[in-house]
Amino acid sequence: KQWYQRRVAITAGSKRKRTYKPAEYGSNFLAPFFPNPDAPWKTKIYTPDIIGLHNEIEDFAKWMQPTKEEMMLRGCVVERVKRIVHQLWPTARVEIFGSFKTGLYLPTSDIDIVIFGEWTVPPLRTLERRLIDNNIADPATMKVLDKASVPIIKLTDTLTKIKLDISFNTNNCLKSAEKITELLKQYPCLDKLVLVLKQFLLQRHLNEVFVGGLGSYCLTLMVVAKLQSCPRHRRGRLEDENLGVLLIEFFEFYGVRFNYTNTGIRIHDGGSFFNKNDNAEMKGSMLCIEDPFQPGNDIARASYCMFIVKEAFKLAYMWLRRAVIAPSKPNEQVFPMTDSILGTLVKVDRGIVEYRHWIRSNWVYLAKRLPHPESYTHTSHHLPTRLSKEKSKQAEVWSSCVRTDEELSDTPTDQSAEASSDDSDRLTDDISSDASIN
Repeated sequence: KQWYQRRVAITAGSKRKRTYKPAEYGSNFLAPFFPNPDAPWKTKIYTPDIIGLHNEIEDFAKWMQPTKEEMMLRGCVVERVKRIVHQLWPTARVEIFGSFKTGLYLPTSDIDIVIFGEWTVPPLRTLERRLIDNNIADPATMKVLDKASVPIIKLTDTLTKIKLDISFNTNNCLKSAEKITELLKQYPCLDKLVLVLKQFLLQRHLNEVFVGGLGSYCLTLMVVAKLQSCPRHRRGRLEDENLGVLLIEFFEFYGVRFNYTNTGIRIHDGGSFFNKNDNAEMKGSMLCIEDPFQPGNDIARASYCMFIVKEAFKLAYMWLRRAVIAPSKPNEQVFPMTDSILGTLVKVDRGIVEYRHWIRSNWVYLAKRLPHPESYTHTSHHLPTRLSKEKSKQAEVWSSCVRTDEELSDTPTDQSAEASSDDSDRLTDDISSDASIN
């Protein structure tokens, strides 16, 4: 009997080890393609075909839209860091770039900050110590990557748990953000596809460049290159294209058909593909994407785990292709537990849902402890049309991104404050003004 009990315990333990356990905010290295009945973006029963997949991608992108509180909170965190920088270097200039600048960020995406100043060597350690001394970052969460090609400081804000990447004097990053903003206007479907693909890579731990993954900027350019090569785009018929078709074609192109050995990607001048072996500096990496602002420079050379990304794309293509064809073959139904095709491919962990609820529930309390941002940082491409029309004149003002006190619960647990009383008064005024607008 004792032997049997020990055997059962060992078996149960081994089963627990094999159980899917997402890391923080829903990461999973090579996530299996499994039914996900708890997809939080589901608002209806989707038909199990390519039309249903299109509608589900639309709802997924809408659910991923940053709320007013999330947008405001990120601005407060940027202002918090900006004040520390100006204490150290009054003449320094602090800018944001990346997904927060363009609006293509997930609820748990980090904020990219660049600091411009006159230094011969980036003062990474000086800023690190000051951020720790002011309780802006926990030392356990800080990483100073001083040996990287672009030295950065990675940290997590102590109050909001928002992650930040801080670099120094990287000029091209601002141009990159402007380029992405331009492409978003040119391709209306780009933002929705990128959000799905970013979450796809996030849950598989394939989105961090410093560990060989595929970064957001390169991923966006890959989507653009595919759209540029689409014959329907050349005929001017891409705006009303089915998102499910575009997603499957992306996975097929980069997971099955693309020749990584010889081919490079170029998106400027209408887009093209070239033989990367003609350039000695480009043929060393698997994925080669030419810098739009510096011809001959490969911006994807750090993605040394691209072979894993390619395999994930291939499996996704095979799965989606079978999933949208399966309804015509009753014996080959592939997702019997759910009507969500996208949910079998992309998982939004419950931790993300809870984190977004936590922000909404504690927004007023957090706002009182954080400095008030001076201006809007980006014009979201996901805001509802009605909201953008009604508040177009206030699109550059952060006060239009705050909810009323009555809509939010204030549950403080610590009476210490980081912001001045003037900041708290201004935030209260903004909340009241937003209530009158709504």
